[in-house]
Amino acid sequence: MKNAVKQELFKLTKQQIILKQTLILSFMIISFACVTKFGNFDMLSADKLVLTCFNSSWLIVFFMVYLASQTFSMEFRFGTIKNLLQKNQQRRTIFFSKLITLVGYSIYLNAVAITVTICLSMILFPEVSFEQTDLLRTLFTNLLGNFAGMWLFASLSLMISLIVTNESLASMLGIVTYFLSSMLAGMQFMVVDRFSWLRWNPLNMLNLSNQINNQGMEKLTQLATNQLLIGNIVYILGFFLVACLVFNRKKV
Repeated sequence: MKNAVKQELFKLTKQQIILKQTLILSFMIISFACVTKFGNFDMLSADKLVLTCFNSSWLIVFFMVYLASQTFSMEFRFGTIKNLLQKNQQRRTIFFSKLITLVGYSIYLNAVAITVTICLSMILFPEVSFEQTDLLRTLFTNLLGNFAGMWLFASLSLMISLIVTNESLASMLGIVTYFLSSMLAGMQFMVVDRFSWLRWNPLNMLNLSNQINNQGMEKLTQLATNQLLIGNIVYILGFFLVACLVFNRKKV
C-alpha cells in the first residue's frame, strides 16, 4: 500500500498539477484579500472573509471534483490500469491508494488556503488577531464544514467517473453536478418543509457549512448540525462503497 501511494503521488507531481493548483489558489486568495483591503467595498468585511479563507472553498471543491473524476478515468483511457494489475497489485490496493492520495491532497489544499490566509491577514489586516481563541475555533470549524461538503462532491465525482466510461463526460458531469447542486441546495427547503422525511436528502447535507455559521438554518434544514455532519459522512462513505464495487467489477 505504501509503495502504491508513493506511485500515485509521483503521478500527481509528474502532471505538475500540485504546483499549478497551488499557484492558482494562492493567487485567488491574494487577489480577494487585496480587493478587500484597497477596494473600499463596504460589503467586504476582513474579519468575516478571513474566517472563510477569502471564500476559497469553492475553488478547492472545483479542483477536487476535477481530480477525483480524472484519477481513474485516465488509467483506463491510457491503458495504464493493466500495468498496475500486472504488477500483482490487487484492485483493492489500487483503489485505496488513490483514495488516500486524494484525501491527502485535499488536506494539502486546505492547508495552503489557511497558511496564505493567515500570512495575508498579518500583513494586510493586523487588526484581525489570531490570538483570539474564538477566531481560530470558528476558522477551523468552517474548514471542517467546507471539507465535508467538498468530499461529498468529490466522492460523487469519483463514483460517476467509474460508472461513466467517457473521461470528458465524467469530468463535465462532476462539475455540472457541483454547480447545479449548489443552486438547488437552497431551493429544496420548500420540499423539505412539506415532506420532512426528505431532510436527509444529499442536497440538504450541503447546508452544513452555512448552518455552522448560522444556527437559525436549523429551522430550514430540520436537522441539527451534528446530524448534518453525520449525513455527509454517510453519503461520502456510500459513494465510496459504490465506487469501490464498480471498480472491482469494471472490465479492463
